[in-house]
Amino acid sequence: MLQDVALNCFNITQSYLSIDAGNVLATSGHVIRQTQEAIQTSRQYLLQDIFTRWDPFNGDISFSYNGGKDCQVLLIIYLGCLWEFFLSSIEGSQYGPQFHKFPLQQLPTVYIDQEDTFDTAQEFLQASVDRYYLSLYESAKDKKIDMPSAFESFLTVHPETEAIVIGVRHADPFGESLRPIQKTDPSWPQFYRLQPLLHWNLSQIWSFLLYSGEEMCGLYEMGFTSLGSVNNTVRNPYLRVPEPIASFTKADTKHSDFQWEIENNFRGDSKTHFNKINETDLTKIRNHDASEFHPGWYLTKDEWERAGRLAKKV
Repeated sequence: MLQDVALNCFNITQSYLSIDAGNVLATSGHVIRQTQEAIQTSRQYLLQDIFTRWDPFNGDISFSYNGGKDCQVLLIIYLGCLWEFFLSSIEGSQYGPQFHKFPLQQLPTVYIDQEDTFDTAQEFLQASVDRYYLSLYESAKDKKIDMPSAFESFLTVHPETEAIVIGVRHADPFGESLRPIQKTDPSWPQFYRLQPLLHWNLSQIWSFLLYSGEEMCGLYEMGFTSLGSVNNTVRNPYLRVPEPIASFTKADTKHSDFQWEIENNFRGDSKTHFNKINETDLTKIRNHDASEFHPGWYLTKDEWERAGRLAKKV
């Protein structure tokens, strides 16, 4: 049930916020403290600025989800905030939450799919639909249809949608000028973009996601750090073992900065969890580069995050 998932995501978030960063190793403690501040800012956007303007329980808001790490972090925080918003809606009742019906059975979600994605990523996305109780609208995979047209088709099917939550960060291409709440450009179908993750950096994403103990897309374990089209995305060259390619400055990848989060994760098993790599993907990845690579979370520099994205062929 979505109610149970929302409660679990709330507990994950609250558990992370309760970490005493001062008692954690210096490097991890610094990142955890910053991530706790980032979470609180995102929660404030959602609970005070967004949910008070658009009702997340009546179809006003849809969630843009593609299965990537940023979207997954935001999804966990968003679902946790839904639980808080639900609790506030029944505040004062003489009955506990277990006696009130959670307003949603599935989370309205949209996936604009215009690229040839890895089978592993697609399989993870479909598993997420079941795990997080998503009601997923997936656009037609037609490269002749541009992004505005794809969203227009979505809004035709779901005209009740007034705003869409998007897991974009300032470090993403064209992200530096974005605001947490902004209306789409005049050339786009009209809705509000809700972007409560803008202020996060890559280290904070890895720290929270690894601590959550949630299953992630298996491509990250193989050395991918940013997932795009299967035709122009490779493993991040900064993570090659033992040395990155000569044209790159060696990243400090002797160890993971997030070992504490893994060993103390919310699931309590001190492990990382990923979906299985599709055999077709594995062959394609190995044929391109048979080297070994560190996992994606060994890389923490935002400016190197998309180094595995190749220039698209014109």
